[in-house]
Amino acid sequence: MVRLYRVLLFDVNQTLLDLSPLRPALDSLLGSADLMGEWFARLLHGSLVANHLGAYRPFGQIGFEALAAMAGARGIEVADSAVREVVEVMLRLPPHPEVADALDRLQGQGYRLAALTNNSSTALHAQIESAGLGAFFDRLISVEEVQRFKPAQEPYRHAVEVMGGNASEYLLVAAHDWDVRGAESAGIAGAFVQRPAVVWSLPGNPPDLVVSDLGELVDALPG
Repeated sequence: MVRLYRVLLFDVNQTLLDLSPLRPALDSLLGSADLMGEWFARLLHGSLVANHLGAYRPFGQIGFEALAAMAGARGIEVADSAVREVVEVMLRLPPHPEVADALDRLQGQGYRLAALTNNSSTALHAQIESAGLGAFFDRLISVEEVQRFKPAQEPYRHAVEVMGGNASEYLLVAAHDWDVRGAESAGIAGAFVQRPAVVWSLPGNPPDLVVSDLGELVDALPG
């Protein structure tokens, strides 16, 4: 039986937006373009600790703290302004090449589309506007609204409350295995976008729906 979805929730960073502009920014700050994985691991770690301690603060602040810690661990002295410049690169990331066409097709097929991100509401709106994707989304949802980071269940449940209906009618689309698992824990199905160099690393099998990009996602969903 084909499962029918009414609302598609999209993660933003790496899922919709291309992270490659961060590489030269990290090279300029830390002397290496190959530290993106470490930075994002530290971001996830910081957000999980914030959830556990009930100490929410904006994702951009955690990003700043993580970069400053990485510099300090390498004995690199950097100005706060230089660290902020790297964080702000995330506000101007371009979409992956197929994203706009795929979202247009999904919208035309009657799906309701929403973005759901760990970024602050201000950062989320700036990212989507800069990427030229605003016209495709019914709602831009930040975890700031519940002050709990994904993959805690609250952001996903909040998205269902905001968009209406039942969790069984939703599909979370993300290039992060932890995000997919978080959605599943809240009763939302997941689609894993296996972008280049992205692999499923969590125990258990990935969801049934694994795609290489959003164009493949459109082809896999009922039109």
